[in-house]
Amino acid sequence: MKKVFLVLFVLMLAVCLTSCGGDAEEIGSYELESMSEAGETMSMKELKDMYAEYGMPVPEFSLVLNKDGTGKMTISGESANIKWDAKAKTMTADGETIKYTFKDNKITIGEKNDAMVFVKK
Repeated sequence: MKKVFLVLFVLMLAVCLTSCGGDAEEIGSYELESMSEAGETMSMKELKDMYAEYGMPVPEFSLVLNKDGTGKMTISGESANIKWDAKAKTMTADGETIKYTFKDNKITIGEKNDAMVFVKK
């Protein structure tokens, strides 16, 4: 499980979004709904249950997209500032850009087998 978090955290740090602005539907705060690695998916409930089983507090998993094209992603309690572009559907961090999809108030970062899904609060 630590490998999942490490891989996804590194992926998220690589997310560097180009400034967007405007009134994009994506603007807002999100919480993690699920994450997948190698085709194995874990819901946030399953993640919370796993942490509870080990007597550990659940770290924060969140995404905030601001109107000015900036934002913040927090994975396993570690935060990174990002830039995002609603037209290009990209996020950028540390000089690395990755595509995302937005549908039904959910943002999916990554690919089907290795992805994180955030749902709008």
